[in-house]
Amino acid sequence: MDLYTQFKEPHFQKEPLILYNIWDIASMKAVENAGAKAIATSSFAIAQAWGYNDGEMLPLDQNLWFLNQIRQNTSLPLNLDIESAYSNSLDTLAENIQRFLQLDAQGINFEDRKEHTLWNIEQQAARIQTIRATATKLHKDIFINARTDIFFQETMHTTDLVKRALERADAYKEAGADCIFIPGLTDLSLISIFTENSPLPVNIMTSYEPSLFKNTGVARISCGPTAFLNIQGQLETNAKKMMRS
Repeated sequence: MDLYTQFKEPHFQKEPLILYNIWDIASMKAVENAGAKAIATSSFAIAQAWGYNDGEMLPLDQNLWFLNQIRQNTSLPLNLDIESAYSNSLDTLAENIQRFLQLDAQGINFEDRKEHTLWNIEQQAARIQTIRATATKLHKDIFINARTDIFFQETMHTTDLVKRALERADAYKEAGADCIFIPGLTDLSLISIFTENSPLPVNIMTSYEPSLFKNTGVARISCGPTAFLNIQGQLETNAKKMMRS
């Protein structure tokens, strides 16, 4: 089985695909040794590890170099968190996507947030179409996980907000997305409503036990920056203990 198929198929099985996000080769090896089916990066964690804030503050060239080191050191399928691909125009998007696709990843996370606001549905759909067209031109199979930050933008999570998110899922699927990522939504009943009506497999982000989401219908569970933050906290705790002793 090729790596792309190996990555894609778990999104359509009974049990959700678990992605414990990593930020360097050491964390990747630890997750790989734990039995991961695939490796997924966290843009927040990579940026923080090198002294930058999240939100494409880490220079693109450096980011590509870090991601390539991870690719060269694992034989598992790889999903890259590329944020908005460092682009505000379709031309820049196509150029940058070519560079990300050269890393031989099997999946990407692509956000619909532009700084502190969301791209409108039509604009983001056009951006997803550009990614799909660029991949086709390069003869690259890529699993596009279309992320919507609508649940981060709104503090009140309601069924009406879920409907608005589903409108984005419909448009993103039509544009060529393979999965819809809804970080920020944690209410189990609303997650279930979303998955029941989503035209795409659903990815959630959580730090809780995956078993809590057993009956919600989610296809994929990510931990985002949780692992990085936990490791940093434990490192600080251990350092304090040793210094005090």
